[in-house]
Amino acid sequence: MPVDVDLPIKTLDDQINEEKTQVPGRLINNITFFGDSAIPEGDPIFNSVRDTAKLLAENNYTIVDGGGPGIMQAATEGAKLANGKSIAIYWEPRLASHFEGRNTANLTDESETYSNYMMRTLGIIEKGDVFVVCKGGTGTISEFGMVWCLAKLYYGSHKPVILFGEFWDDLIAALKKGMYLDDVELSVLYRANNPNEVLNIIQESEAMYGKLDLKSRDGDEAGFIINPKIRKTAEVYKRIASAYYSTNMGRNVAQEQLEEFMGMIDTPAQILDIGCGPGTDTKYLLKKYSVTGIEMVKKFADIAAFENPKARIINEDLVVYDLPKNFYNGIWTRDALHHLPEEELDLVFKKISDSLINAGILYMVVREGTGEIYEKERKRYSEIERFYHLFSEEELYDRAKRAGFKVLKIHHVQKAHSWIVAILKKI
Repeated sequence: MPVDVDLPIKTLDDQINEEKTQVPGRLINNITFFGDSAIPEGDPIFNSVRDTAKLLAENNYTIVDGGGPGIMQAATEGAKLANGKSIAIYWEPRLASHFEGRNTANLTDESETYSNYMMRTLGIIEKGDVFVVCKGGTGTISEFGMVWCLAKLYYGSHKPVILFGEFWDDLIAALKKGMYLDDVELSVLYRANNPNEVLNIIQESEAMYGKLDLKSRDGDEAGFIINPKIRKTAEVYKRIASAYYSTNMGRNVAQEQLEEFMGMIDTPAQILDIGCGPGTDTKYLLKKYSVTGIEMVKKFADIAAFENPKARIINEDLVVYDLPKNFYNGIWTRDALHHLPEEELDLVFKKISDSLINAGILYMVVREGTGEIYEKERKRYSEIERFYHLFSEEELYDRAKRAGFKVLKIHHVQKAHSWIVAILKKI
């Protein structure tokens, strides 16, 4: 919402049209909360932050905070109330005598720990896609100053900064009066007083960024901007779809795995092929089952539909598409899930689990390793660069447990790259 003083801080209504564009995969996923550690439970500020985090978690946003008490505890509690995901970036200094210390009551799904304050601040900034800055002290001021400066420096692909609370109007007015602030510096700030206003700003920011031709970036600055990891890979496949299919037509490199999967599921059965590409695996599965393929690259989906007239091919992005509940007997996915960024994987695993019947089978083939990378490869038809989230065996066990799966089997395949084959059963 606009502030009550005469400042050029934009509302999103001034920046985008009413018509919104559907984005292939969400660009904004993690919401970082900054605020004071001394605000007690029951305080109106504590309650409003908790309610805001709860609403965001209900809309499948991950909540990020510093892992301390006060505002940070409120943010984590809000995520838990909605059964959402939370991440803490702890600071555990050895020499700082005026620090309240780690809050053992603030238990999140994931956490990282730094002893260096500046490195910890950078860590919490890199984790977030949007920053909600609440009432706080010098620590909050330092965090606010950093994200505000970065938003100006990287304007155009910057991470939005939401000032939460009416007190910000007077504060920004004083800064504008006493400091040299230009229109760009003020335009990256948004104001909100309640949970719905925060959610609206985030959703409208998503729509705004979806209309821009943002490029994927790596390197030590990548964490400071809105970075469309998955879009890069989708654009690559869009460009090479026809050549890829022509080169690989008639080849099925996963026949052994397909037969293992098909040996586990009796007919009749409904099967989902996630990331079906041009439909090579779909065609093999059709020998035995009713098959639905989902593919976000339209050229691939068109080829898959032409080659497999008996299959149902859906041209959608799995991240935003609603799968039917308790419908599929088995789900097959090869060379697909590792193109999703980390922040979307828990949501996708849960969506897959919900779409399977009880005791349904998920069979997945993904790249093995740790971390997230952009990898360039020279193919016969083109030089391509793709994004990969590399999976470890430990991570697959953790994600399976959170999504309601039992791990039946994990084995490793070494070809040009290291691969993991995981067989999961819905429990």
